[in-house]
Amino acid sequence: MIISVIYSVLVWLLMRNNKGVALPGSTSGYFSTVVSLLLVFRTNTAYDRFWEGRKLYSNIERSITEAIRVFHVAIPTKTEHDVKDKIQAMKNAVAMSYSIKYYLLARPNYLNKRMAELLPPRLKILYDDSACEHSIDEKIPPASDFEMRHRGIFTNDSFNLPIALSFEITNYLQSIDKSEISPVLFVVLFNLVSSIMDAFVGCIRIQTTPVPFAYSSHLHLVCAVYLMYIPFTLNGYHIAVITVIQLITTFMLLGILSIAEEIENPFGCDKNDLPISNYCDNLYDQLMYILETHPPQIFP
Repeated sequence: MIISVIYSVLVWLLMRNNKGVALPGSTSGYFSTVVSLLLVFRTNTAYDRFWEGRKLYSNIERSITEAIRVFHVAIPTKTEHDVKDKIQAMKNAVAMSYSIKYYLLARPNYLNKRMAELLPPRLKILYDDSACEHSIDEKIPPASDFEMRHRGIFTNDSFNLPIALSFEITNYLQSIDKSEISPVLFVVLFNLVSSIMDAFVGCIRIQTTPVPFAYSSHLHLVCAVYLMYIPFTLNGYHIAVITVIQLITTFMLLGILSIAEEIENPFGCDKNDLPISNYCDNLYDQLMYILETHPPQIFP
């Protein structure tokens, strides 16, 4: 912004000494229309990605909530072992939400205390003790957009916990005596797990699909040319008026570009990102409430 204002002052000095370099103000309308259309398309595209990310995580919340309800109500428990397996399956469903959150933050190897409570022992031992001490926000700074965007679905340097938890739940479904539940119920539970994974992959799609470089670079170039053009259409105005107009225009253009870049990846830790931690904590609180007030019972 400072460079843009200094540039407008230099242009004013140039026009004061050479009237021939000024441009007619009537031409600014044509350029303004083109720039406005480009910026509207850019911000709409970015917000569409933000809103799509919210819808996908809403699908994750809905599927996990429904899975908890069906597990609790419809799965029979005849022994203490059945009760433990059912509770662990419900915990695995909630843990999927946390695991997806950390995977999208490009920190798949970190656990918070609530995740440590939810994970089954055979998965928890795959993490070192330091990973369970603090949450990601307390232990390390959030990953950059570059790191998150280059986080693939499958990596060799990390453990894909969402996939592992989906297998845990599926294996639990396979272990249930099919004579105890209807085929329709089995399909419903299986589809709920599939729905969670579909939404997870959709979040990955949003995060790893950048705006094409050609479009982004051209838009920034168009805005720069427009800011360079404006002072030449303000011949005859006082220098204070020119600098104020240039400052306001620069603020609006750069602000719109910055907003679009900020919200196009909604899976972060700052105030402009989705509050995924709140979504995960809500699911955790729901599960704890169910287990405390309506714990699974043995029905021989």
